[in-house]
Amino acid sequence: MTGNDISFEVEFRCHFDNPEEAYKKLPFLRTCLQREVSFVTRFLGLALFKSGQLLRMSEAVHQGEVRNYLGWKGPDTGTFANIRQEIDEDITSGFVISEIMRRLGSNKEMRTPVAVAQELELLGYGQFMSFTGKQITGYNEQNDVNVKLMTCPELRWPLLLELEKTARTEREAVQREIELRELSDKLHLRSRLVKEEPPSLLYAKLFGHRNPPDRLSKI
Repeated sequence: MTGNDISFEVEFRCHFDNPEEAYKKLPFLRTCLQREVSFVTRFLGLALFKSGQLLRMSEAVHQGEVRNYLGWKGPDTGTFANIRQEIDEDITSGFVISEIMRRLGSNKEMRTPVAVAQELELLGYGQFMSFTGKQITGYNEQNDVNVKLMTCPELRWPLLLELEKTARTEREAVQREIELRELSDKLHLRSRLVKEEPPSLLYAKLFGHRNPPDRLSKI
């Protein structure tokens, strides 16, 4: 989701040893995975992260084009899947109004990603970890699900497949979670499920323990 709109991300992920194993298990991936992107993602605000929220800045490269994004996710409220309220903003050319920055306490007009990072640092949201990787994304119409095959050597499972739906309301998000649970059973993925999200996996590897979530925390 891009822009200032708020949506709910509902997703689950599973691990594979290599891409061919994923394609063999889920043949539809060969045709629906189309867009390949390399990325660097930086996580900001350790205290915010420990509260169960996520604040990140990402640089994504697709066919030589570089885009920069600022993203925020609320606490995970899911049981089977991860359910998070999220805002994702394209800050490649800066912005006049940022909903994320407004929530964090800044109404300044910023024109570059560097200016955004500097303002976040001043607000107390400095970088505390980062990772790089590649991902191939697409949409599977048959199962009505967005798919992403992500390679990140820094994680415990370096190859993760994410299956995601979006929702506009909490009630709709709960229904999407039910649909994803049923899809997991249909595709026989239960033995491969990874409940932890990539940022939590990275944090555990770097610092030796998981961040304690606080689902009541808000920006």
